[in-house]
Amino acid sequence: MIKKIISLHHWLGTFFSVLFLIWFLSGFVMMYHTFPFLSKSQQRAMLPSEQIDSILSPKEVFKNNAIDSIHSLTLNFQLGKPVFHAITPSGKLVSNYADTGNPVDISETKALAIAKENLKINTSAQVTAIAELDQWIPRTRFLKHIPIYKITFQNPDKTYAYLSSVTGEVLATNTVSERFWSWLGAIPHWIYFKDIRIHNTLWFQVIVWLSGLGFLMVLTGIITGIVRYKKKPKAKFKRFKNKWYNFHYYFGLFFGTFVCTWIFSGWMSMTPFSWTPSTSLNKHELQQWQKGSLVLSDISPEIWNNFLDQTKHTSIQESSFTLFNKETFAIVYTSVASELYNLNQPNTLPSVENYAATVQSFNINNPIKSVNLLDSYDNYYYSRHNTKELPVIRVNTSNDVSYYINPKTTKVLYKCATKNRIQRWIYHGLHSLDFSFLAWNRPLWDITLFILLIGGTIVSFTGTVLGYRFLKRKWKKKKHQQKKTKKLNHKSL
Repeated sequence: MIKKIISLHHWLGTFFSVLFLIWFLSGFVMMYHTFPFLSKSQQRAMLPSEQIDSILSPKEVFKNNAIDSIHSLTLNFQLGKPVFHAITPSGKLVSNYADTGNPVDISETKALAIAKENLKINTSAQVTAIAELDQWIPRTRFLKHIPIYKITFQNPDKTYAYLSSVTGEVLATNTVSERFWSWLGAIPHWIYFKDIRIHNTLWFQVIVWLSGLGFLMVLTGIITGIVRYKKKPKAKFKRFKNKWYNFHYYFGLFFGTFVCTWIFSGWMSMTPFSWTPSTSLNKHELQQWQKGSLVLSDISPEIWNNFLDQTKHTSIQESSFTLFNKETFAIVYTSVASELYNLNQPNTLPSVENYAATVQSFNINNPIKSVNLLDSYDNYYYSRHNTKELPVIRVNTSNDVSYYINPKTTKVLYKCATKNRIQRWIYHGLHSLDFSFLAWNRPLWDITLFILLIGGTIVSFTGTVLGYRFLKRKWKKKKHQQKKTKKLNHKSL
């Protein structure tokens, strides 16, 4: 049995050591550079600020689109014109001008003008309409925006901008520096190659199987190391005649635990077997939270006038509309802050008690244990780059489910159950070393991670050399056997 385990480690190590070497080397880059995603807050920050003058109500704007119930509704400006963006429950995108109700029509010329307005770049640029996803927008969620305008600016940063032909919104941006570091970091680390990533199921299976088999390789390596450890060494730090075996063995002995927890946590980040629950509200909870659906016909002239009155003389970048406890709210974003408005009852906002009572309505057999207003991050709602909203309301229930609510938007930002907490420590803890005593103490976190990554790199590199020599021996043995067989056949003739 032990011989089979050692043999399995040799074969798995031969093929996976190269992959591990790539993962560890790209891990150095991932400490400081990630894939160039454009978050919603970054997208919003680029938008121009305009005052709301004559804007039709959403009901009037979408009266010719045969939609009523909507999933989300936002208002922003493009080239000085107000635009409503609606997403239906089926995921369909509908964007109409808010002053006329006409559909948004995005030409190449207009796309370039919008991109320049948002990115504040005035250099010349090339506009290309692409009919498929490319390396820098490899997610299926972008498919509904096709054709997408790819705008290549001739500025020093060689900026790319991707703009939706459906909504006129900027979907993604990146610079030559971000593209360079992505090729060295995020793309090989996450296997984010376009032809794989655009197929969600394929990409998921590739990551799960590679990391799962990689974990098996490390486990068999640890068992092999324990077996070898029982044998008396020929001299101090010379357990093998071959220097590469010695390097691989001793570095593996010292860094093996880290390599094992690292690949295991990477595997678990994909939540194989769907072992963790969703961190969003389920259908029942969402229904209880909103007490209905956001329906355009419910936004009466009175409700819409309340919005216009409350935002009069305010230069806004974007306004989004949401429903909480049967009441319609507008979250208005300016260049410096955001403001929440109740459109049903002006100057009346939900209290902490209102939010807690609504959470309690999710399940009367799951009483609330505590309610806290957090002005700082805790172990489960946090951001190493301080990008998550504060303050938030944390409602803890008796079955150990916590709901994190943003009082500035009335939305539940994060739902955290016991398995989600376990997954947080397994992935972010073991993979990124997101422990409070490290992650918020730079450069201690950097130094610790550098040392561990160097150890993992050496283990992987020595494994790659040994794998190459293992295959070379097997190939020579096979060629020798073929020559021997050929000679015997020749003699028999």
